[in-house]
Amino acid sequence: MTGVASPGTSRFDVAIVGGGPAGTSTALHLVRAHGVAPERVVVLEKLRHPREKPCAGAISAWGLRALGALGIRVDVPQVPIGGVRVLLGDGVGQSRAEGMGVVVRRSEFDASLWREAARLGVRALDGQAVTDMQKDGDGWALATSGGVIRARFVAACDGAGSRVRRLLGVPEGARKGHLYVLETPIEPRDAGPALGQCDFDLTPARHGLEGYYWDFPTLIDGRPHVSRGIYHANLTPRHDVRAALARALHARGIDIARVRLKPFSTRPFVRGATLCKDGVLMVGEAAGIDLTTGEGIAQAILMGAMAARHLARALGAGARALEGYARELLASRVAKHLLQSAWIARRVYGPGGEPWRRYLVRSERARAVGVQWYTGDPIPLAMRARLALDAAGALARG
Repeated sequence: MTGVASPGTSRFDVAIVGGGPAGTSTALHLVRAHGVAPERVVVLEKLRHPREKPCAGAISAWGLRALGALGIRVDVPQVPIGGVRVLLGDGVGQSRAEGMGVVVRRSEFDASLWREAARLGVRALDGQAVTDMQKDGDGWALATSGGVIRARFVAACDGAGSRVRRLLGVPEGARKGHLYVLETPIEPRDAGPALGQCDFDLTPARHGLEGYYWDFPTLIDGRPHVSRGIYHANLTPRHDVRAALARALHARGIDIARVRLKPFSTRPFVRGATLCKDGVLMVGEAAGIDLTTGEGIAQAILMGAMAARHLARALGAGARALEGYARELLASRVAKHLLQSAWIARRVYGPGGEPWRRYLVRSERARAVGVQWYTGDPIPLAMRARLALDAAGALARG
C-alpha cells in the first residue's frame, strides 16, 4: 500500500494530509459522492498501513450510517456494542441497547478504508510525512519525506498533533485531553464487556480526574479481549493520570507494571476553533472531537463528507467556496453535538459534578437519551423536556 509520487503525478487538485478516518472519508466522498477524478486526489500518511493507532476503537452507528451511504461496509473484526454500564463506586447503571455501533481495532479499520481509497484510484501514499508547506501560486507546495507534492487545496486530517495546523500557525483553542490505553484478554470479572457492553467508570472523577476509566469489548486475533484505559479531559492540568489508571486497574486485579500502556492525546472541538485558512480545511481531530468521551471516529467521517462537498465546489468555483465549510460545520448536528459534549464535560467532570455522576448511574432515562445522542439520532423535544425536568428534580435533591 506504499506509493511514491513521480514527477508526472506530483501536482494534484486536493492533497489530504492524514490517512485515518477523516482523511480517507474526505477522499472517498470526493470521488464517490462528487465525481472528482481519483488521480487528482492524494492522501499522505506519515506511517505505513496497517499502523498502530492508540484508541478504544468505538464507532457509533452515526459513523456506520455515513459509510453505508457511500456503499462502504465495515468488514474488519468487530464487536457490536450491546449497551452501556455507568459505574460510580459500588453503583452500576446498566442499559441494554442494540445498534449503538461497533468496537474495532483502529489498525485494521483504518487500513481497510485506506485500501478502499487506493482501490478507487486515489493516490494513497503512506510512509510520507509532511515536513513543510509553502504557498505555491494559488495553491500549496507540501514537502514530504518522499518529495514535493503540489495541490490547489489541502485538507488537514492529521489528528491531535496536526503538523499542518502547526505549519499554518493555527493556535490551540483549548488544552488537549490525555489518555492511556491497553488491551488484555477478557476475564470473568469483566461483566460489561462479556455482554458486549461498554463500561464507563466515573469513580476516578471523585478524586479529581476530569474523565473516566473504560472497559470496552474488542477482538484481537479472533479472541475476546478488553480495551482498557483512562481519559482526562484536561480542563484542569493534572500530572497523575497514570496513577489514576493504576488505581482503576488494581481494583480489577491488574498490575499496571505488567501491561503495555499506549499514551495519546485528543483535541476537543471548541467554539472559535479555526476550521478554514488559506485554502486549507481542518477535518476530524484537526478541528476537534468530543470533550466528554474523547471519541471522534464518527465525527471525523461526517466532517470528511462536509469537507469533500466544499472542496469539490472549490475546484470549479475557486477558493472562496471553501468559506462555506466552516458555516456548514458550525450549523450541523455534528458541531452541535460536540459543543453539547463540551457543556456536559464541564458539569459531569467539574468540582460540583458528583450529583451529575450519581444521576447518570441512577437514571435509566438519562442513559437512554445518552445512547440516542451518541448514535447521532435526533432527540425529540418531548424527550428532552422530560429529561430536563427529571434531571432538575434529581439534582435539586442532591
